[in-house]
Amino acid sequence: MNDQLTAIYTELLLMKEELQSRLFEYSCFQVSTSPQAAINQKQKATLIYHIKEELQDVLLALSKIENGTFGYCEETGAPIPLAKLAVLPTARTANDFLYSVQFEKKTLPIWKSTDIEYGQALYE
Repeated sequence: MNDQLTAIYTELLLMKEELQSRLFEYSCFQVSTSPQAAINQKQKATLIYHIKEELQDVLLALSKIENGTFGYCEETGAPIPLAKLAVLPTARTANDFLYSVQFEKKTLPIWKSTDIEYGQALYE
């Protein structure tokens, strides 16, 4: 394993540890019957879902490194440059990097403090 791949592997191990910690933290919430608690539980359930998805991606990347198939596009079989994988180590296809370009072009709405929906937008 070369230095760049070792660095990616180490980063994935750290990601795994952090995601498992977050999953445990969000899984240990108290059950309450208040309406606000119900909203919080839905938000936590959504967070847990996304954390589990990311954790699965990390575990898959780690297993690919261990069995020697890391760095190859799942669609075409073409190698993916390690420089790109260092940025997005859970990428499974070469097309995964195209999405980051699309996300960078998007902007968030600019809210003025005088907008009526400003406060609501911050908490939705």
